[in-house]
Amino acid sequence: MSQLANEVFLMPDIVVVGGGLTGLMTALTLSHSPYQVAHIQRHQPIDGGETIRTTTVSAAGKRMLETLGVWQRLATPPTPIQTLKVADGEATIGTRARRGKAFGLEWQDRDEPMAFVVPNATLLSALERQIQAAAVTPLIDRTVADFTIANNRANLSLIDDKGGTDEVTCDLVVGCDGRNSTLRKSAGIRQHALPHKQTAVVALISAERPHQNAAFQRFLGSGPIALMPMDNNLMSLVWTLPKQEALRYQACDVNAFDKACTKAFGDELGFLTLQSDRLVWPLQPTFIANPTADNLILAGDAAHVIHPLAGQGYNLALGDAAVLLDILCDTFARGLPAGHLSVLTDYRQKRRLEVGAMSLTTTGLDALFSRMPTGVSKIAGLGMNLLNRSPAKSAFSTIASGGTLAPANLFAGRLPQGYRHRK
Repeated sequence: MSQLANEVFLMPDIVVVGGGLTGLMTALTLSHSPYQVAHIQRHQPIDGGETIRTTTVSAAGKRMLETLGVWQRLATPPTPIQTLKVADGEATIGTRARRGKAFGLEWQDRDEPMAFVVPNATLLSALERQIQAAAVTPLIDRTVADFTIANNRANLSLIDDKGGTDEVTCDLVVGCDGRNSTLRKSAGIRQHALPHKQTAVVALISAERPHQNAAFQRFLGSGPIALMPMDNNLMSLVWTLPKQEALRYQACDVNAFDKACTKAFGDELGFLTLQSDRLVWPLQPTFIANPTADNLILAGDAAHVIHPLAGQGYNLALGDAAVLLDILCDTFARGLPAGHLSVLTDYRQKRRLEVGAMSLTTTGLDALFSRMPTGVSKIAGLGMNLLNRSPAKSAFSTIASGGTLAPANLFAGRLPQGYRHRK
């Protein structure tokens, strides 16, 4: 569908605001609703950061992306995570670590991979190609200059890079404009943000020994260090550190970084070697009690930002879109507009459990192992060992695979039924 010219007045049912992985995925998902959808974004070339960063997609998320036709468009196969290994405390170096006993808590799902690791650039490219064939009106290289509500409809004033303007009115705006969401601020939606005390160092590394499709998470006093498997024995590193320490490791000599990273992680995989630039990413988990306002729904990082230690951030965004699609299809069947109050209420209620649980779990684990006194952390470590032997372990594995706390048709690998899909 071609891009609209300047100075037009557009009246779709739903407008998705924001590009990137979440905005593209949400617009594509909602294109399978019975409502007319427009998508506002600023097109930006894939930068170097996206070639380094990766996204972890749960098993349920994979089924959703397959149903949307995105998974089939990935240029390279995602790397499956067959095993998740977790440890707490400083790494054990030497024979004990080489025997694989350093990571005492281990999950393994024999039925299907627990999750998949996809380079951001690969996923972004697949989404861009798939949405071109979708029933979505694209408004590219535009930003929202003003957002108001009148007569139970949302009004958006847009401006492009050349000074041209568009006016858009719709029943529902879905804000996917990131952690610094302009729409959230315009609507006066309050967020509760933790102090920015930690920063993640993100990079690609290679391991001396095969990773065997295992993901690793070690909780340290300074913050967790995580390694996610990729092709060719590469691994995606997310190393959480105090701000100044993260900046120091970003700037230090490569050899010094390799040694420090290997020491922090342990020698389970042998010596770790840097294979990319190092990025730093500020970590500031936020919680929003009510991600809705009149004719507005927030999704993705605009609605919730969690600690990356569980790799669940994008899976929450997938859940936002999948649940919203089901709600909109039910709303259409009742003959109601997309911005009806019941849509906002249902979305808020149905996202509360999963978002709240993930926010509490990730923030709590980070605080427990990284910020509590040593004695408390040791007790937590004992609890981790007990968990490894308890039936609750399988429940955690099921939740991590996705779809349990946010049941939705797309997570089951199907589109909502009971109405005619628009071509």
